[in-house]
This record gives sequence, C-alpha cells and structure tokens, in this order.
Amino acid sequence: MKKFLKITGGIVIGIIVLLLLLPTLFKSKIEGLVKEQINNNVNAQVNYEHFSLSLLKAFPNVSVGMEGLSVVGNAPFNNDTLLYLGEFSTKVGLLGAIKGQVEVKSVLLSDLKVNAIVLPDSSANWDIAIPSETVEEVEQSEEASSFKVLLKSFIIDNANIRYTDNTMGLNTEVKGFNLQLSGDMSEVQTNLDINSGIDALFVDFDGVKYINGASLGLNAGVGADLENMVFTFLDNELMLNRLGLKLDGSVTMKEQGYGLDLNMGTTKTDFKSLLALVPEEFLKDFDGLETAGNMLLKATAKGDYIDEENLPAFSLDLVVENGMIQYPDLPESIHNINVNLQVQNEGGSADNTITNLEQFHFKVADNPFDATLSVVQPVSNPVFKGKAAGRIDLESLSNAIPMDSFDIKGLIEMDFTIDGDYAMVENEQYDQISANGQLKLSNFYYSSADIPQGIFIKNSSMSVNPRSVKLESFNCTLGQSDFKLSGTLSNYLAYALQDGVLKGQLNHYSKLINTNEFLAMADSDEEEETIEEATEVVEVPKNLDFVFQSQIEKILYDKLSINRTNGKITVKDGVVKLDGLKMQLLDGNMLMTGQYNTANMNKPYVDFNIEGKNLDLNMAANSFSVVDSLLPLAKNTVGKVSPKFDYSSVLGKDATPIMSTVNGGGWLRSKSVEISGSKIQNTLASTLKNDSYKKMRAEDLNINFIIDKGNVIVKPFKTKVGGKMVEVQGTQGLDQSVDYKITMPVSRKEVSKMAGSLGFAIPDSGDDLIVDVLVKGTVQEPQLSFGLDKARKQVEKDLKKEGEKLLKNFLKGF
Repeated sequence: MKKFLKITGGIVIGIIVLLLLLPTLFKSKIEGLVKEQINNNVNAQVNYEHFSLSLLKAFPNVSVGMEGLSVVGNAPFNNDTLLYLGEFSTKVGLLGAIKGQVEVKSVLLSDLKVNAIVLPDSSANWDIAIPSETVEEVEQSEEASSFKVLLKSFIIDNANIRYTDNTMGLNTEVKGFNLQLSGDMSEVQTNLDINSGIDALFVDFDGVKYINGASLGLNAGVGADLENMVFTFLDNELMLNRLGLKLDGSVTMKEQGYGLDLNMGTTKTDFKSLLALVPEEFLKDFDGLETAGNMLLKATAKGDYIDEENLPAFSLDLVVENGMIQYPDLPESIHNINVNLQVQNEGGSADNTITNLEQFHFKVADNPFDATLSVVQPVSNPVFKGKAAGRIDLESLSNAIPMDSFDIKGLIEMDFTIDGDYAMVENEQYDQISANGQLKLSNFYYSSADIPQGIFIKNSSMSVNPRSVKLESFNCTLGQSDFKLSGTLSNYLAYALQDGVLKGQLNHYSKLINTNEFLAMADSDEEEETIEEATEVVEVPKNLDFVFQSQIEKILYDKLSINRTNGKITVKDGVVKLDGLKMQLLDGNMLMTGQYNTANMNKPYVDFNIEGKNLDLNMAANSFSVVDSLLPLAKNTVGKVSPKFDYSSVLGKDATPIMSTVNGGGWLRSKSVEISGSKIQNTLASTLKNDSYKKMRAEDLNINFIIDKGNVIVKPFKTKVGGKMVEVQGTQGLDQSVDYKITMPVSRKEVSKMAGSLGFAIPDSGDDLIVDVLVKGTVQEPQLSFGLDKARKQVEKDLKKEGEKLLKNFLKGF
C-alpha cells in the first residue's frame, strides 16, 4: 500500500510539475506564433505589455491572458490609438486542445478603449486588415470544425468607445459600457442572461447634441436558437435614463441583414416616467417634482433590415394627455401639456418615413403655446409644414422652472407658419413657399454673475416672409452701452435647411459703447477660470454675407474717448472688411480701411490702411501698444502728428502678429513736437554737459518709414531742432534693437569736451561742428557713441585756413 501511495503521489507530483513547466517551455513559442499571426494580418503597430499562459489557474482549462494591448494605425492615423485593452483573458478547453479542437469557454475584456475615426475622404482608421493576394473558395467539411465556441461567460468591463465621422459631422461617445453574457452556448437551444449598461451616451450630429449624457441599461433573458440564429426576448427591461421599456418579439440573424419582429412599450404610463428622458442638468430635483397626466409610448419594427434602402416597417407613437410639472418651492406650474406624435414607415427606403407632430401644447400661467409639424420624404426632398404660435411670459416661466443662476423677465409673442419643400429652397423658388409670421420681444431683461449690469431690450420686432426676415426694431442696453438695430436678413431658409449663405443688410446706431465694462466682464471670467485658455484666432463664418452701416456717437476704451465713429463694415467669405471707417480721437481725426481675413485658417492675416490728422502722439503711445513698440519716443513727446501708413501681418494661432510677416510703411508729419526725458536725450546731455538737450523741439517733421518683416526702416529726414538743421535715419529691429544716426551741429565748446578723441585742442571761436550721434543697443537700453570725422575734417580745414592767413600776414611784413 505504501508503495502504491508513493507511486500515486509521484505521479500527481509529476503531473503538477508538468503543468507548471509546460506553459513555461512553450510560452515563448506560443507568444511568437501570436505575434506572427497579428503582423501577417494587420497593417498597424500592435504592442502589448504582458502575455500569460497557465494550466493550473483554470484547470482543466488553459488560461490565456494579455495586458496592455494597443493598436495604432499607420499614417495618417499614426498619432491616434485605435484600440487599447487593459486586460484580455480567455479559457480554452485543455482536452479539446489535445485533440486538436480549440474550445473557447469564457472571454473577459477589461478597460477597453476604442477610438474609431473616419476622415473627410472616407478613409477609416480601423481599415487595417492586410488584403489576401488570392481568394480561394473553401468547401465546408461535414466534419466538425477545429474551432468551437462553447462560451458560458462573456464579460466586457468598463469599455469606452468613441466614433467620429468627419464625412457627416457625427460624433458619438459611449462611456462606461459593461456587459455580462452568460449561458450554455454549447447547446443548440439555450437561454442566455444579459446584463449590460452604459453610464453616459453622447450623440452630436452637425453641431447639435441629440443625446447628451443619457444612461442605458438592459437586463434581459433571451431564448437562443443557435442553429437557426433566432433570438427571442423573454423577461426583460430596457432602461433609458429612468424610463423603463419592455421588449417583445425576436431578432433573426440572416446571411444578409437581420429579421426583426419587435414591439416596445413603456412599463409605466404616468407622465413623470417620460420626463426621465430629460438629462438631469436640464431638469433639476427630479425626485421632488409634482406631476400629473398620462403618457403612452410604443414602437414596432417588423421585417428585414439590410441597409438604408431596405428597412423593416416601423412606427413610433407618443401621446401625453393633461401633463403637469410643478416644483414644490415655486408658485407657478407648466400645465395642460398635450403631445401627439407619430412616426411611420411602411418599409423599404428611409425616404418613406412620415413624421407628424399633430399637437404640442402647454400653458404657463395664462400664456398658451402651440406648435405642429409634419415632414415627409425626409431623404430625397423633405416636404415640411408647421406652425408655432403663443405667448411666453419669461417671468412666469422663471416662477415655474428653477433659474437660480440668472434673472430673466420679458414677454415673447410669436405667430409663425411655414409650408414648402427642400427643392423650393434649393432652387430659390421662394414665391412657392408659404412662410409668414411675427416675433415680438418686449421688456426683456437678463442678468447673471457674468453680466451683473444686465441686458435690457425695451422692444424688438421682426416679421418673416419667404424671402427675408425683417428686423423692424431692436432697442437694447447693456450697462451704459446702447444698441439700435434695423434691417433685413435674406436667404434664411437656405441657411437653416441646406447650409446656405445668410445675407443681411443692417443699420446700427449707438449713443455710447463703453468697452471698459465688457473688458471688466472678460477679466472677471478669466479670474474664475482654473485653467487659463490661450487666445485664439476667431474664425469668421464663411456662410455669412452681412453689410453693417454703423454710427456710434462715443466709444470709451480705457482712458481713450473715440467720438463720431461711422462707416461700413462687411462680413463675407470669412473676411471682415472696414470700408472708410471714420472717427474722432486723440484730439484729431482718423480714417481706417482694411480687413481681418480668415478665409484660409492656415494663414489668417490683417491688412489695414490708417490715415490720421492732428493726432496727439503722446496720447496715442499711452493708448496703443503698437505705437509704443514702433515709436518708443512717443511717450516722451508733446505735439500733434498726421500719420498715414499701411500695415499687414499674418496672425499666429494665439491671434498675435507673426513679427517676421509684419510689413507696411508710410509717413508721419508734424509742424512741431517737443521731446523730453528720453534715455537718448539724458545720455546726450550728460556727455556734452548741456542740460538743454533734455528738452528738444523738432519743427517741420516729415518722416518716411518702411516696415519690412517687422523691422522699421526710417528714411533720412531733416528737421529743425532748436533752430538748427538735424538729419535722422536708421532702423529698429525685430528684436527691439535700434541703429540710428543723428547728424547734428554742435558748438565747438561742447565738442571740445570730447577733444581727446580728435587728438588736439579746438578753438572756441568758429561755426558749429557737425557730429554724428550713433544710437545702438535696444529700445529700452539705448547706447550712444559719437562720430567725429566730420568735425575733425572741419577743424583741420579751419586750422589750415587760419595757418594760411597767418602765413600771408607774416609775408606781408617783409
């Protein structure tokens, strides 16, 4: 017996040792085979952090695992991870594997991230399979396949999936998807248990958020006929947010598409269950809501789904009767809510869909609102007919719906009808479209933490016809600023329905615009931001064609007051143009033309022409940073100038000029300016020991300059300083470096103080000597030196004359 136990124990120990050694011995070979198969079948970069193989972990099954699996496509998707899988594990039958049959019994996918992208050219980042060079038809053997799926458990834990389709402006994201599928899938007839959920679902189509953070859950029993691939719903509940739905019927998987025979309806009929569809951020305190009314929601689908041109027959019915919503702490309610919506399609094309909103009605206080809408042929040529009419008292609405973060009042009155089709809009057959109505807004007021001073619109009225929207009046105040607008908007139907160009002719008048209030609001917003966002170039919409005729009596900007501004501003093709904008500022007048061009967002630019008359240069330097940077002496200047110059530059991503692209030029003229206290003057006065240089008056200025790649080149010009003619020329660099030469007459007495540079003494009597004052260094730290060549030659010439004169007088004595 002892011998038998020893032999048995040895065999068991041997088996355990074998189970421990086999995965280690064959792991590298199996892992190499996995890598080879992946690389032979996909055109992508596939990596993983860890590969595991065990016979003991799930004995008598083989446990295969992988961690940190990532798939990154090649160009143009080489910067986008298509798939990341934190953990993958599966159990494969050991006995089946020994017989040459792979029997997959369970699968776990954990921390899965999928990022699917379709580019505008329709290329997709998941198209990574390497195509086979030859396609062979393989006849199925009657014998059992070497690969069998005998799943009893399939789990997806914490999956996040994003789908971006740039061909149609669709962005979809699934956050927190979990799935537990269990059942004996080795049987032909079996029951499956499904427990799945999505924490948040987002669907954004063409800039409109159709689903914003909705949660979904499905708990279902499914009868599965795996031989005929027919799946029948048993006990189940589908949760959409808090709305419970029940599914009846079956789904059949066919060679082409799916066979559907489904009915869906709500498990409850009270109106409150329908409100569960509304995202929580739009419907606060859901649990405390008082509601009334009944609701019916049902949907059907019967037939085969193959593609968009081969749909099953389907229908959707939504009815709400005498609904009511009231918050417990508010005096008003939204009541008499009645909705009747039907969506039907007899099958076939999606173009056969008929949508009919027969009734949409509610009341707030004594103010009713009604709307109807029908749409047929939604794909080929949408035919639409609708109406909206009613009164909305915003103060009563704020007494019915919590609006804690802002205050709002006013009355909206509307009566609008439309009847036509898409082809009429596309062909500009506006006379065949019935579109008429009125919209009025009176005594509107809105204030919030961002706009504490409030927006007040005394009255606004617009009328609608098929061709245009006429803005008859718009009187608004924002703090101290006021705005009056009138005009027309045309082509609005094409703009709304087919991305056409919205055209407008608008007149604008303001008595006062105080930009300091707007800047204060912007600064307040920035202080509240935890992460400061960089300024970016603002793209001008290309589907706008506006002409503004603007007149503003007074604009306040910091300490600057701009008066009587008027001119034309056009917005078209992504470009804002200023056409002869006149204004009074800096004690003078200015005329501005130019453009802000974002037609090509890869190279946005500005191009302006500015002409001023009798502008106060000191005020300009203290008001505009560009003047201070280009003419740093301006802050130390008293006097008026008349400039005219062109300026153009490409804008960087942060909306600031790319200095190497700054070009332009022009002139600056003045009868007289006084400059004092600059570093150049102080250094000159100290060197020549003459304080009169600390204050200098220049007369009859006529300066011509060029701006080349951000460098300012001042052409030689002459001006009178202290009654003496001075010549100035030089450059100011992109790096704020300066290189100026000032050629000026200096008294012999002052030059004699630098006589050491000449090598001999200078007599005090005689005309002034010409000296070159060389200014180098930077705008902030200028450095002065003196060129005395002209003075040396003049002194030598004078000495020569004096010597000749003395010699001549000496010779006369003989």
